[in-house]
Amino acid sequence: MPEILTTEQAAIYLQLSPDAVKRLARLGRLPGAKVGRGWRFRKVDLDGMFVEAAVDRVLAEEAERRAAEATEEDFVSWEEVKAKSEALP
Repeated sequence: MPEILTTEQAAIYLQLSPDAVKRLARLGRLPGAKVGRGWRFRKVDLDGMFVEAAVDRVLAEEAERRAAEATEEDFVSWEEVKAKSEALP
């Protein structure tokens, strides 16, 4: 598959309809560029979109796990933060 994809090629790659690809691109949800009357998509950008989504999911799961395990001792009160910031020069 080429590195620069047309709307139709991106649709096949993403297993979406060409209309869905164009709509997502217009909304800014899919990385692409309007060239003349058509859209072009870099394959590396489409791949990166899924890597970022996977990383975001892992980070969110880790944050949820840590929040579930947290105790009162793990948190710093607003008063403590404020007192420390006032003590700074």
